[in-house]
Amino acid sequence: MKLKKILKWSIISLIFELGFLYYINNYFLVDSTFIKTEKVFGDTKLPHTIEITVPYGAKEIKISYDGEYISYIENGKLYIVSTKTSKVVKQIKMEEKNTDYYTWLPDRNRILYFLRERHGHVIRINLEAYDVDNSLNNTVNKAIYLPDKSFVSYMTLSPLTNMIYIKVDTPLEDRLYQVNIMSEIRRMYLPVKKILKMAEIQKKDTLIYQSSNNIIHVIRDGKKDTYLSTKKYVLIGIDGNDNVYIGSLNNKKQVINLYYGPVDKPLSLWNKITLRKAESPQNIIIIPKDGNLGVIQNNELKNLKNGIVVKGYGKIIDINKNYIVYQNKDKIILKAY
Repeated sequence: MKLKKILKWSIISLIFELGFLYYINNYFLVDSTFIKTEKVFGDTKLPHTIEITVPYGAKEIKISYDGEYISYIENGKLYIVSTKTSKVVKQIKMEEKNTDYYTWLPDRNRILYFLRERHGHVIRINLEAYDVDNSLNNTVNKAIYLPDKSFVSYMTLSPLTNMIYIKVDTPLEDRLYQVNIMSEIRRMYLPVKKILKMAEIQKKDTLIYQSSNNIIHVIRDGKKDTYLSTKKYVLIGIDGNDNVYIGSLNNKKQVINLYYGPVDKPLSLWNKITLRKAESPQNIIIIPKDGNLGVIQNNELKNLKNGIVVKGYGKIIDINKNYIVYQNKDKIILKAY
Protein backbone atom coordinates (compact mmCIF):
# COMPACT_ATOMS: atom_id res chain seq x y z
CA MET A 1 0.00 0.00 0.00
CA LYS A 2 2.82 2.38 0.92
CA LEU A 3 4.62 1.52 -2.32
CA LYS A 4 1.47 2.34 -4.35
CA LYS A 5 1.23 5.78 -2.70
CA ILE A 6 4.87 6.48 -3.44
CA LEU A 7 4.39 5.47 -7.09
CA LYS A 8 1.23 7.57 -7.33
CA TRP A 9 2.91 10.74 -6.07
CA SER A 10 5.96 10.05 -8.21
CA ILE A 11 3.73 9.90 -11.31
CA ILE A 12 1.91 13.11 -10.30
CA SER A 13 5.21 14.83 -9.70
CA LEU A 14 6.53 13.68 -13.08
CA ILE A 15 3.39 14.90 -14.88
CA PHE A 16 3.70 18.31 -13.17
CA GLU A 17 7.37 18.55 -14.06
CA LEU A 18 6.76 17.62 -17.68
CA GLY A 19 3.92 20.14 -17.87
CA PHE A 20 6.14 22.87 -16.47
CA LEU A 21 8.94 22.00 -18.90
CA TYR A 22 6.39 22.15 -21.74
CA TYR A 23 5.42 25.66 -20.62
CA ILE A 24 9.04 26.82 -20.41
CA ASN A 25 9.97 25.30 -23.76
CA ASN A 26 6.87 26.45 -25.64
CA TYR A 27 5.86 29.73 -24.05
CA PHE A 28 8.82 31.28 -22.27
CA LEU A 29 12.14 31.17 -24.15
CA VAL A 30 11.18 28.82 -26.98
CA ASP A 31 13.38 29.01 -30.05
CA SER A 32 11.52 29.32 -33.35
CA THR A 33 14.42 29.57 -35.76
CA PHE A 34 13.64 26.13 -37.19
CA ILE A 35 10.34 27.44 -38.60
CA LYS A 36 10.91 28.53 -42.18
CA THR A 37 8.68 31.50 -43.06
CA GLU A 38 8.82 34.55 -45.27
CA LYS A 39 9.06 37.54 -42.98
CA VAL A 40 6.07 39.83 -43.18
CA PHE A 41 5.24 43.01 -41.32
CA GLY A 42 1.61 42.77 -40.35
CA ASP A 43 -0.03 42.25 -43.75
CA THR A 44 2.89 43.58 -45.84
CA LYS A 45 6.60 43.04 -46.23
CA LEU A 46 9.01 45.03 -44.10
CA PRO A 47 9.01 48.72 -45.07
CA HIS A 48 12.40 50.27 -45.77
CA THR A 49 12.00 53.20 -43.36
CA ILE A 50 9.72 53.68 -40.35
CA GLU A 51 9.40 56.84 -38.28
CA ILE A 52 7.82 56.95 -34.81
CA THR A 53 7.37 59.94 -32.50
CA VAL A 54 8.09 59.29 -28.81
CA PRO A 55 7.64 61.56 -25.75
CA TYR A 56 10.51 63.90 -24.95
CA GLY A 57 11.30 62.08 -21.69
CA ALA A 58 11.34 58.58 -23.19
CA LYS A 59 14.34 56.45 -22.22
CA GLU A 60 15.61 52.88 -22.69
CA ILE A 61 14.24 52.83 -26.24
CA LYS A 62 14.52 49.34 -27.75
CA ILE A 63 13.31 47.45 -30.80
CA SER A 64 11.75 43.99 -31.05
CA TYR A 65 13.58 41.24 -32.91
CA ASP A 66 11.80 41.93 -36.22
CA GLY A 67 11.14 45.68 -35.91
CA GLU A 68 7.39 45.29 -35.52
CA TYR A 69 7.45 47.01 -32.13
CA ILE A 70 9.51 49.56 -30.27
CA SER A 71 9.41 50.08 -26.53
CA TYR A 72 10.47 52.77 -24.08
CA ILE A 73 10.14 53.80 -20.45
CA GLU A 74 8.50 57.08 -19.42
CA ASN A 75 7.26 58.21 -16.00
CA GLY A 76 7.50 54.75 -14.47
CA LYS A 77 5.68 52.97 -17.30
CA LEU A 78 6.93 50.64 -20.01
CA TYR A 79 5.26 51.41 -23.34
CA ILE A 80 5.09 49.06 -26.32
CA VAL A 81 4.29 50.74 -29.64
CA SER A 82 3.37 49.17 -32.98
CA THR A 83 5.69 50.56 -35.66
CA LYS A 84 3.00 49.78 -38.26
CA THR A 85 0.29 51.97 -36.67
CA SER A 86 2.38 54.18 -34.30
CA LYS A 87 -0.14 53.32 -31.58
CA VAL A 88 0.59 52.13 -28.03
CA VAL A 89 -0.49 48.50 -27.79
CA LYS A 90 0.50 47.96 -24.14
CA GLN A 91 1.34 49.99 -21.02
CA ILE A 92 3.08 48.18 -18.19
CA LYS A 93 3.14 50.03 -14.88
CA MET A 94 6.38 49.79 -12.97
CA GLU A 95 6.65 49.90 -9.19
CA GLU A 96 9.14 52.76 -8.98
CA LYS A 97 10.29 55.62 -11.17
CA ASN A 98 13.82 54.19 -11.27
CA THR A 99 12.76 51.18 -13.30
CA ASP A 100 14.91 48.12 -13.84
CA TYR A 101 16.32 46.57 -16.98
CA TYR A 102 14.11 45.00 -19.65
CA THR A 103 14.79 43.24 -22.96
CA TRP A 104 13.11 41.67 -25.96
CA LEU A 105 13.60 37.98 -26.74
CA PRO A 106 15.89 37.50 -29.76
CA ASP A 107 13.43 35.37 -31.75
CA ARG A 108 9.89 36.56 -31.02
CA ASN A 109 7.75 39.49 -29.90
CA ARG A 110 8.05 38.72 -26.22
CA ILE A 111 9.49 41.07 -23.63
CA LEU A 112 11.09 40.26 -20.27
CA TYR A 113 11.08 42.93 -17.59
CA PHE A 114 11.54 43.40 -13.86
CA LEU A 115 9.17 44.83 -11.25
CA ARG A 116 10.23 45.95 -7.77
CA GLU A 117 8.39 45.29 -4.55
CA ARG A 118 9.74 47.02 -1.47
CA HIS A 119 9.73 45.15 1.85
CA GLY A 120 11.18 47.54 4.44
CA HIS A 121 14.84 47.95 3.60
CA VAL A 122 14.81 44.98 1.23
CA ILE A 123 13.81 44.96 -2.44
CA ARG A 124 12.16 41.97 -4.09
CA ILE A 125 12.66 41.74 -7.85
CA ASN A 126 9.94 40.00 -9.89
CA LEU A 127 10.83 38.68 -13.35
CA GLU A 128 7.86 39.07 -15.71
CA ALA A 129 7.20 38.09 -19.32
CA TYR A 130 4.73 39.69 -21.74
CA ASP A 131 3.87 38.19 -25.12
CA VAL A 132 2.73 41.02 -27.40
CA ASP A 133 1.25 38.88 -30.17
CA ASN A 134 -0.94 36.89 -27.74
CA SER A 135 -1.43 39.63 -25.09
CA LEU A 136 -0.30 37.23 -22.37
CA ASN A 137 1.50 38.22 -19.16
CA ASN A 138 3.31 35.74 -16.91
CA THR A 139 5.28 36.04 -13.69
CA VAL A 140 8.37 33.91 -14.19
CA ASN A 141 9.87 34.10 -10.72
CA LYS A 142 9.61 36.08 -7.46
CA ALA A 143 12.72 35.02 -5.63
CA ILE A 144 15.41 37.72 -5.92
CA TYR A 145 15.81 39.63 -2.65
CA LEU A 146 18.28 42.52 -2.69
CA PRO A 147 19.59 45.23 -0.39
CA ASP A 148 18.21 48.75 -0.73
CA LYS A 149 19.36 50.82 -3.72
CA SER A 150 20.04 47.72 -5.80
CA PHE A 151 18.84 47.39 -9.40
CA VAL A 152 19.03 45.02 -12.36
CA SER A 153 21.41 46.45 -14.94
CA TYR A 154 21.68 43.71 -17.58
CA MET A 155 20.38 40.30 -18.57
CA THR A 156 21.42 37.63 -21.09
CA LEU A 157 19.29 34.74 -22.25
CA SER A 158 19.44 31.77 -24.59
CA PRO A 159 16.25 30.32 -26.13
CA LEU A 160 18.23 27.17 -26.98
CA THR A 161 19.43 26.36 -23.46
CA ASN A 162 16.62 28.20 -21.62
CA MET A 163 19.21 29.79 -19.33
CA ILE A 164 19.02 33.37 -18.07
CA TYR A 165 21.80 35.30 -16.35
CA ILE A 166 20.93 38.49 -14.48
CA LYS A 167 23.42 41.15 -13.43
CA VAL A 168 22.45 43.21 -10.38
CA ASP A 169 24.22 46.35 -9.18
CA THR A 170 24.23 46.70 -5.39
CA PRO A 171 25.86 49.47 -3.27
CA LEU A 172 28.80 47.16 -2.48
CA GLU A 173 29.26 44.89 -5.51
CA ASP A 174 27.74 43.38 -8.61
CA ARG A 175 25.76 40.18 -8.19
CA LEU A 176 25.10 37.48 -10.76
CA TYR A 177 21.99 35.29 -10.73
CA GLN A 178 21.12 32.29 -12.87
CA VAL A 179 17.56 31.26 -13.77
CA ASN A 180 17.39 27.71 -15.15
CA ILE A 181 14.78 25.83 -17.17
CA MET A 182 12.86 24.94 -13.99
CA SER A 183 12.55 28.64 -13.13
CA GLU A 184 14.89 28.07 -10.18
CA ILE A 185 16.98 31.08 -9.34
CA ARG A 186 20.47 30.87 -7.89
CA ARG A 187 23.02 33.46 -6.90
CA MET A 188 26.47 32.77 -8.33
CA TYR A 189 29.33 33.98 -6.14
CA LEU A 190 32.06 35.65 -8.15
CA PRO A 191 35.76 36.28 -7.54
CA VAL A 192 35.28 39.91 -8.69
CA LYS A 193 33.19 42.84 -7.48
CA LYS A 194 32.36 44.42 -10.84
CA ILE A 195 31.19 43.06 -14.21
CA LEU A 196 31.74 45.47 -17.09
CA LYS A 197 30.17 43.36 -19.85
CA MET A 198 28.77 39.87 -20.29
CA ALA A 199 27.40 37.66 -23.06
CA GLU A 200 25.96 34.16 -23.26
CA ILE A 201 26.74 31.39 -25.72
CA GLN A 202 23.54 30.14 -27.34
CA LYS A 203 24.17 26.43 -27.89
CA LYS A 204 25.73 25.67 -24.48
CA ASP A 205 25.26 26.92 -20.94
CA THR A 206 28.35 29.13 -20.98
CA LEU A 207 28.62 32.71 -19.77
CA ILE A 208 31.47 35.04 -20.76
CA TYR A 209 32.10 38.22 -18.79
CA GLN A 210 34.66 40.99 -18.50
CA SER A 211 35.61 42.07 -14.98
CA SER A 212 36.64 45.59 -13.99
CA ASN A 213 40.35 44.69 -14.30
CA ASN A 214 39.76 43.66 -17.96
CA ILE A 215 40.12 39.92 -17.39
CA ILE A 216 37.77 37.73 -19.46
CA HIS A 217 36.06 35.06 -17.34
CA VAL A 218 34.24 31.89 -18.45
CA ILE A 219 31.54 30.09 -16.44
CA ARG A 220 30.51 26.72 -17.87
CA ASP A 221 27.28 25.00 -16.78
CA GLY A 222 26.85 27.51 -13.99
CA LYS A 223 29.84 26.10 -12.15
CA LYS A 224 33.51 27.02 -11.82
CA ASP A 225 34.65 30.52 -12.79
CA THR A 226 37.79 30.33 -14.95
CA TYR A 227 39.97 32.75 -16.93
CA LEU A 228 39.97 32.79 -20.70
CA SER A 229 43.46 34.29 -20.32
CA THR A 230 45.44 36.02 -17.60
CA LYS A 231 46.16 38.84 -20.06
CA LYS A 232 43.82 41.82 -20.25
CA TYR A 233 41.19 42.08 -22.97
CA VAL A 234 37.80 43.66 -23.57
CA LEU A 235 34.74 41.61 -24.48
CA ILE A 236 33.17 42.64 -27.81
CA GLY A 237 30.46 40.00 -28.14
CA ILE A 238 29.46 36.57 -29.46
CA ASP A 239 28.34 35.86 -33.04
CA GLY A 240 25.66 33.48 -34.32
CA ASN A 241 28.16 30.62 -34.48
CA ASP A 242 29.12 31.06 -30.80
CA ASN A 243 32.49 32.58 -31.63
CA VAL A 244 33.62 34.91 -28.84
CA TYR A 245 35.21 38.22 -29.88
CA ILE A 246 37.68 40.02 -27.63
CA GLY A 247 40.03 42.96 -28.19
CA SER A 248 43.40 44.01 -26.83
CA LEU A 249 43.81 47.63 -25.69
CA ASN A 250 46.59 50.08 -26.45
CA ASN A 251 47.76 52.73 -23.97
CA LYS A 252 44.85 54.96 -25.05
CA LYS A 253 42.36 52.22 -24.13
CA GLN A 254 41.50 51.66 -27.79
CA VAL A 255 41.29 48.36 -29.67
CA ILE A 256 43.71 47.67 -32.52
CA ASN A 257 43.77 43.83 -32.48
CA LEU A 258 40.74 41.55 -32.27
CA TYR A 259 40.64 37.82 -31.59
CA TYR A 260 37.76 35.41 -32.13
CA GLY A 261 37.10 31.71 -31.69
CA PRO A 262 35.17 29.13 -29.62
CA VAL A 263 35.83 29.00 -25.88
CA ASP A 264 36.56 25.27 -26.17
CA LYS A 265 39.80 26.11 -28.01
CA PRO A 266 42.85 27.77 -26.45
CA LEU A 267 43.15 31.48 -27.12
CA SER A 268 46.44 30.81 -28.97
CA LEU A 269 44.41 29.03 -31.70
CA TRP A 270 41.91 31.85 -32.21
CA ASN A 271 41.81 34.00 -35.34
CA LYS A 272 43.32 37.48 -35.25
CA ILE A 273 42.06 40.66 -36.94
CA THR A 274 44.17 43.82 -37.04
CA LEU A 275 42.11 46.98 -37.47
CA ARG A 276 43.25 49.68 -39.86
CA LYS A 277 42.89 52.22 -37.08
CA ALA A 278 42.32 51.99 -33.36
CA GLU A 279 38.69 52.10 -32.25
CA SER A 280 36.94 52.57 -28.93
CA PRO A 281 35.68 49.16 -27.73
CA GLN A 282 32.24 50.67 -27.09
CA ASN A 283 31.91 51.41 -30.83
CA ILE A 284 32.78 47.91 -32.10
CA ILE A 285 29.83 45.55 -32.60
CA ILE A 286 28.97 42.25 -34.26
CA ILE A 287 26.43 43.21 -36.93
CA PRO A 288 23.26 41.11 -36.38
CA LYS A 289 22.42 40.92 -40.10
CA ASP A 290 25.58 39.20 -41.35
CA GLY A 291 27.75 38.50 -38.29
CA ASN A 292 30.53 40.79 -39.55
CA LEU A 293 32.32 43.27 -37.36
CA GLY A 294 31.13 46.86 -37.52
CA VAL A 295 31.97 50.23 -36.06
CA ILE A 296 29.35 52.74 -34.94
CA GLN A 297 30.13 56.47 -35.11
CA ASN A 298 27.09 58.57 -34.16
CA ASN A 299 24.87 58.17 -37.27
CA GLU A 300 27.11 55.77 -39.23
CA LEU A 301 27.55 52.01 -39.22
CA LYS A 302 30.63 50.79 -41.08
CA ASN A 303 31.01 47.13 -42.01
CA LEU A 304 34.68 46.32 -41.43
CA LYS A 305 34.62 43.35 -43.84
CA ASN A 306 33.25 45.01 -46.96
CA GLY A 307 33.70 48.68 -46.07
CA ILE A 308 30.02 49.52 -46.64
CA VAL A 309 28.84 52.52 -44.61
CA VAL A 310 25.17 53.04 -43.75
CA LYS A 311 24.15 56.54 -42.65
CA GLY A 312 20.95 57.85 -41.14
CA TYR A 313 19.44 60.86 -39.43
CA GLY A 314 20.20 61.03 -35.73
CA LYS A 315 22.23 58.83 -33.39
CA ILE A 316 22.27 55.04 -33.65
CA ILE A 317 20.67 53.57 -30.51
CA ASP A 318 19.87 49.98 -31.52
CA ILE A 319 20.39 47.43 -34.32
CA ASN A 320 18.66 44.16 -35.18
CA LYS A 321 18.73 41.86 -38.23
CA ASN A 322 16.38 44.10 -40.19
CA TYR A 323 16.88 47.67 -39.02
CA ILE A 324 19.29 50.24 -37.71
CA VAL A 325 17.47 52.43 -35.18
CA TYR A 326 18.25 56.15 -35.01
CA GLN A 327 17.04 58.75 -32.54
CA ASN A 328 16.70 62.35 -33.68
CA LYS A 329 15.16 64.37 -30.83
CA ASP A 330 11.63 62.96 -30.44
CA LYS A 331 11.80 60.91 -33.65
CA ILE A 332 12.77 57.23 -33.74
CA ILE A 333 13.73 56.15 -37.27
CA LEU A 334 14.05 52.51 -38.31
CA LYS A 335 16.11 52.16 -41.48
CA ALA A 336 16.54 48.84 -43.27
CA TYR A 337 20.12 47.91 -44.14
